[in-house]
Amino acid sequence: MTAAADRPIKILPWPVAVLAVLALVFAFAVDGHVDSLVDGTALEKFVSIRPVAVMLRLPGKSWPFVAATAIALLIFHRDHWKPAALLATADIIAGTIVGIMKGVFGRARPGTWPGTPQWVIFRGGWYGFWHQTNVGFASGDACQAFVWAEVLSLAIPRLRWPAYFWAAVTAGQRVVVGAHYLSDVLTGALLGVVTVRVLFRILSRFAGPGQDAPAVVLERPAESPGAEPPAMPDIDAPYLSLVIPCYNEQENVPTLLSRVEASMNLVGKPFEVVLVDDGSTDQTPQMLAEAKTRLPWLRIVRMVKNSGQSAGFEAGFAAARGRYIATIDADLQNDPEEVPRLVKMLDEHPEVDLINGWRKDRQDTNFRRWQSRQANKIRNWISQDDINDSACSLKIYRAEAVKGLKLFNGAHRFFPALVKMRGFKVMEVPVKHSHRFAGTAKYGFRNRAFRAFIDLLGVRWMKMRYLRYTAQELPVESGNGPSATPSSGAV
Repeated sequence: MTAAADRPIKILPWPVAVLAVLALVFAFAVDGHVDSLVDGTALEKFVSIRPVAVMLRLPGKSWPFVAATAIALLIFHRDHWKPAALLATADIIAGTIVGIMKGVFGRARPGTWPGTPQWVIFRGGWYGFWHQTNVGFASGDACQAFVWAEVLSLAIPRLRWPAYFWAAVTAGQRVVVGAHYLSDVLTGALLGVVTVRVLFRILSRFAGPGQDAPAVVLERPAESPGAEPPAMPDIDAPYLSLVIPCYNEQENVPTLLSRVEASMNLVGKPFEVVLVDDGSTDQTPQMLAEAKTRLPWLRIVRMVKNSGQSAGFEAGFAAARGRYIATIDADLQNDPEEVPRLVKMLDEHPEVDLINGWRKDRQDTNFRRWQSRQANKIRNWISQDDINDSACSLKIYRAEAVKGLKLFNGAHRFFPALVKMRGFKVMEVPVKHSHRFAGTAKYGFRNRAFRAFIDLLGVRWMKMRYLRYTAQELPVESGNGPSATPSSGAV
């Protein structure tokens, strides 16, 4: 099943959890005001019209609609039973939890149970527990709608926002018609999302993405049967390693490999290409396996599950054997033809350890270019750096600059700062940037802005606390032992 995030799905990232708690606290505080505000309005009358109400509540109220969604996923989705099973199971479990919460907490719906407290534990006793009337915490419609939306967002990422919008409309309708308080629907929505994510992690453990493809930690390239191995490249002693993380890029793989081979041959020295398949769920693994049988310079590192771009780079750095290590993205926005130029430049500057590409003329939307400009300004201000384009994947390192560098999720945005922190020198040069060749982008404002800011604070802390020291072993006084050996460095 496809997870859109660039790393394994979390049940609830802590910033989102904090915001959710604050939203719930606020909702409980304004429940009565919101109910009074919408009571008797034209909007309430409109969303109460039966055809309108039925349409708005489809994801949360109509089991035939949810069943039809599950059947469509079963028939048309490439993972077949997985998303359908997730939707059906989450719907049942979340609905059961909502029923238990209503019976236990016994919170009266707006305008019902006059003369009694709003909250009555086990209102109506055991009979009321099984025959719930006018109790509303949490909202079943909101919960089921967000179960439906979350499963769709995982199975078909491009439908994420339409699905969430419809679920939000379903929840809003329940508040406007006075069937639930605002806190009821927020609790139901949160419960629905968390239920799906917990079940997704469990399901992925037993039948996760990419399980049908062989999970290989590292494979040595095999020569094509009966083919004469070329004199160059020499994969046993590569001068250059090109590391390429790759996730669901089936449209790009053939062109990528063709352009990489042509450009790497221009280097004129032995090379290898380490392509890290980050748990792809499309045809990427099969295409790479086929290519490996005919391309002796190709090595494949297969991640057992989608672990994110930073993990892909770390795995690639560990596998790379070259004196120089270059990196690009698999979407071909970084031109492979730039690599020979950067190799020559690194040869000509022995004092430099990393050449960082600067996408000076970015081929992105105006909004995306604006995002990047602001992000780089904030990044440089907080990290006290002077790099124009830290997140550009087109880079070339001396191997010692990245070997042994332990990364974290999101670290790929801060490689120049991390390399400088270890005492190495960085140079930045403008590079060509192209439109994405094919496929869909894996990053957007939602999944990189806030997360990248938190990571940036972590990098700033690391720079302040990084160990830098000089040590020297004292000489042996008797003169029979080894002479003193000075040492210095950073840990």
